[in-house]
Amino acid sequence: MTRKLSLAALSACLILSCTLVAHAQGSIVVYPNPANFGTGDLNLTGYPLTFYISNTGTTALQVTDMTISGTNASSFAFDGATCVGTISGSQSCQMYMTMTPLAKGTLAATLNVSVSGLTSAITVPLQGFGGNPYPNITALSPPTVYQGSAATKLTITGTGFLTSSVAYVNQSPIPIPTTYVSGAQLTAQVPASDLSGTGADEIAVVNPAPGGGVSAEFYFQIVSLAPIINTVEPASIVAGTASTPIVIQGSSFANGATVLWNGIALPTTYTNSGQLQAQVSTTDLATATIVQLSVSNPSPGGDSDSILFNVTYPATVLTLDLPANDLVWDPFAQVIYASLPSSYGVNGNTIAVINPTTGATAYHYAGSEPTKLALSGNGTYLYVGLDGDSSVKRFILPAFTPDISVNLETSTSGPLVAGSLAVSPTDAHMFALTTTTSACCEQDGQLEFFTDTKLLNKLSNTEMNDLIFANATTLYGYSSGEVSQVAVSSTGGTLGTQWSGLVEGSQIAYDAGLIYGGSGQVFDPATGELTGTFDVGAGCCNDSNILVSPDAAINRAFALGVTPFFSGFGITSYNLSEFVPVAVTNLEQITSNSLLTFIPWGSDGLAFIAQPNGCCPENAPQVVVVTSPEMLLTTGKKNNPKPAISSLTPATAAHGSGNFKVLIQGSGFVPGSRVTWNGKQLSVAYLSTTNLRAYVPGSAIASTGTASVVVTNPPPAGGASTPMPVPID
Repeated sequence: MTRKLSLAALSACLILSCTLVAHAQGSIVVYPNPANFGTGDLNLTGYPLTFYISNTGTTALQVTDMTISGTNASSFAFDGATCVGTISGSQSCQMYMTMTPLAKGTLAATLNVSVSGLTSAITVPLQGFGGNPYPNITALSPPTVYQGSAATKLTITGTGFLTSSVAYVNQSPIPIPTTYVSGAQLTAQVPASDLSGTGADEIAVVNPAPGGGVSAEFYFQIVSLAPIINTVEPASIVAGTASTPIVIQGSSFANGATVLWNGIALPTTYTNSGQLQAQVSTTDLATATIVQLSVSNPSPGGDSDSILFNVTYPATVLTLDLPANDLVWDPFAQVIYASLPSSYGVNGNTIAVINPTTGATAYHYAGSEPTKLALSGNGTYLYVGLDGDSSVKRFILPAFTPDISVNLETSTSGPLVAGSLAVSPTDAHMFALTTTTSACCEQDGQLEFFTDTKLLNKLSNTEMNDLIFANATTLYGYSSGEVSQVAVSSTGGTLGTQWSGLVEGSQIAYDAGLIYGGSGQVFDPATGELTGTFDVGAGCCNDSNILVSPDAAINRAFALGVTPFFSGFGITSYNLSEFVPVAVTNLEQITSNSLLTFIPWGSDGLAFIAQPNGCCPENAPQVVVVTSPEMLLTTGKKNNPKPAISSLTPATAAHGSGNFKVLIQGSGFVPGSRVTWNGKQLSVAYLSTTNLRAYVPGSAIASTGTASVVVTNPPPAGGASTPMPVPID
C-alpha cells in the first residue's frame, strides 16, 4: 500500500541524516534509526512510534518488503499499513510501529526494509524496555458491604498483579494491607473507618516502576441494611404475558438481594447496588392483580418498603374523536348513543349511534345543541335535552322518529335547560329533569316531573345535578355531597329524606339498592349508613375527578381516573365484599383531567367521555370505548359449567309488540354467559348463577313463529344449553 508522502518530512529527514545516526544505501533513508520505544508496561501495547521512509534521490524507488527479526521480534509490530510500495523521488512515506513488552528487561529487534535493486536490506535497530505490568481491576468481592461493618476482607480480581502490588481506598496516600494471591487476584483489608457511611468507595491497585502505574478506579458500595426501591421498568405488565424480566432501580441493594413478589422470592440477578433484575414467571402474570413488590437484603439486612406493581387487565381501547356531551347504552340495539354539539361540523347537532365493537358510527339529527340523554326502560324512546332551544325532545327508536317536545321555562338568568335527565324504568312516558341555565358550570337545580308533555309537578330549591331512578317509585338526586330521596307516583315527586356529608364526588351511581359516590363511599339509603368505602384517592370538598360504575352481580365496582393503585390514568377494579382493589386497566394513552360520563356497555366493556381542561374546555372531548372481558369477569382461567335453562319469563311473545326483556332462569350461569335468539346474540345482564336478563329487540318478534333461546358459557369447558322454545303469537 502506498502511504501519503510528505515533502516537509523528507526535508527534515535529510537534515537529520547529517546529524543523527542513520543508515542509507542508495537513495533510501529511514528515520528514526535506531528506534527507541522507551519503557513499556508488560503485555500492554504502548503508543505508536512514527517512522519516515524517505527517497532522497530523483528517481522513484520500490520498497518490496518490511520484516521484524531478532530475539524480541514478537514484542514489536507494525501499526496499520507499511511503506511497501513505490516512493517517488524527493518524497517520503509515513508509517507506525508499536511495542508490546512480552518480557521484562531490555528488548531488542531489527526492522528490515528491502528495496528493489539493493542486494541487502536496510536494517534499523529496535530498542525498548519491558517494565512491570499495568494493573487492571475487573471485579471486587463482595461488591457491597453494609454500613457500619467491621474491617472487611476484599478480594480483587483482575490482571497484571505483582507481589509488590498494593491497594488504596479513596485515593488515600496510605495503602491498605494487601496480599498477593496470583497475577489475577489480590486480597486487601478495608478498615472499618472506611465503612461508616453509605456510598461508593474507590479501590485502586498500584504497581511500582519501571512500568506499572495506577489502575483505573473500581467501586464497591457501602449500603444501608434496608434497601430502597425507586422505580420498576416496565411500570406494568399486561396479564397473559409470557415470563419476562423486570428491572428494579433504587439504592442500598446488597449483593445477594432478592426481589419479592407478594412476599415470594423471584429469581434475581444483582447488577449493582442501584439495580436488580428479576424474572417474573408466566404463572405470576396469568391473572390481572396488584402486586406488593419489595427487595430483601441478605442477613443482617432487611426488606424495603413495598411498592405497588400492576399486572393489568388486557383491554382493547377505541378512542373516537367525538366531542360528546353525554352517552347512553341501548341494550336492545346493542349500540351507544352520544349527543354531539353544533361545533362538530356537518355531523353537529346529532345523536351519534356507535357500534362499540367496531367504532362504526351513524348520525341522526336531533335539534339545536343536544346534551343530556336518557333511554326508556324498554328501549323505545330516547329523551334528548336540547340546550339551543331550551327543550327536551323525545325520539322513537330505532328510526329516530321525532316524537314529543317539552319546552322549558326561562329564569332571571336566562333560558333553562336540562341539567340532568332520567326516565322511569317501568313507565316509558314518565321522565324527570333538573333545570339549569346554559351558562358554563352554573346550576339552578329545580326538579320537574313529566308524563309525555304534561308537567306533573315541580320541586323547587332542591339543587341536584344527578338523577337516578332506583325503581318505579323511588328516585335519588345528588349535588355537592347531598343525597335526596324522592318518592315518585303518578302525580310526580315528593321530596323525602336528605343525607349530607355521607356520599361525595361529582356524580353518584346506583346498583342493587346501594348508592356509590365518586369518592368511594357505598351508602345504603335503607339504613342511612355507609356499608363501606373503597379507596379511590379522591380529595375532599366533593371535587373528586373519579367516576364509579358498580356491578353488584359480579361483586365489583370500577373507578375511572387516577387512583392510589396505579400511577397513571386507568380503571381500577374493586372487590365490593372487601372494599379492596383487585387490578387496573391501563389507560395511560388517554389524557384527561375531567370526566363527564362513565357507563357500562354489554357484558364486556365500559365507555366514557374524556375531556381536558375541566369545565368550559378549549379542547374537544373524546369518546373512549374499553373492551375487557377479563376486567368484567366474563372470561377467565377456571373451567365453566355447562348451563341449563329451566324457564323463561315471559314464556311467550306477541309479534309486533316491540322490545322486551326476558328473565332466564336455570343453572350454571356465569358472568360470561351469552344468549342467542334464533342464533342472533342478544345483550345480556348477568344477575346470578341462576338468573340472566336478556334484551330482545322488537325486530326479533316482528312475525309469528317460534324462537329458540340458547345460553352458552365460554371456555374453558362451558358449552351450550339445550334450546328453549319461545312461541311468538
